[in-house]
Amino acid sequence: MSKLSSITVHGRFQPPLHINHWEYVWQGFELAEHVTILITNPFQDESFEVTASWRNSQASNPFSYDERVFMFKEFFKHKNISPAQYTLRPFNIKDDAAFAELDRLAPNLVNVYSEWSAKKVSLFESQGLKVIRLNQPKFSAVSGTSIRELIQNTKDASLLPELLINAGFMQEAIPGLLKILSRRSV
Repeated sequence: MSKLSSITVHGRFQPPLHINHWEYVWQGFELAEHVTILITNPFQDESFEVTASWRNSQASNPFSYDERVFMFKEFFKHKNISPAQYTLRPFNIKDDAAFAELDRLAPNLVNVYSEWSAKKVSLFESQGLKVIRLNQPKFSAVSGTSIRELIQNTKDASLLPELLINAGFMQEAIPGLLKILSRRSV
């Protein structure tokens, strides 16, 4: 089977990239020559979503859009993924105008594992966009909340990489995260 020319994946990626994020994004690379990664809640101003109330809390959104983009780029360098293979874009999934800017020919890969992710399928389809449903199970032991708490609460920075990897954070994502954290502490 030949690859699609392009596909989109999307997520808050707060922070990128734990194993569940990577498994999802990797599916995009497996299916298409080019992956557009839509970073949702890019400027932390998306409207409230009852099926995903955590999406808007400050604690759930510690990284800016630019920081998330930087971490993705650093991660892809460590994974030897060329910048020609991907595009990173902000995407307010709660704004109809944002859907109008999407490539109508590129399917949207949506991993369906919760009420909110099932609702996202409807959001894309209601905008006339093609959806490829991915029913990929999450690694239940991996939690974005736990990873964010480790980042916030680990006082000894030398311990952080091992703790994060043990929590399901991708090893190749550590350098970008550490660069962001060191910039913040200056």
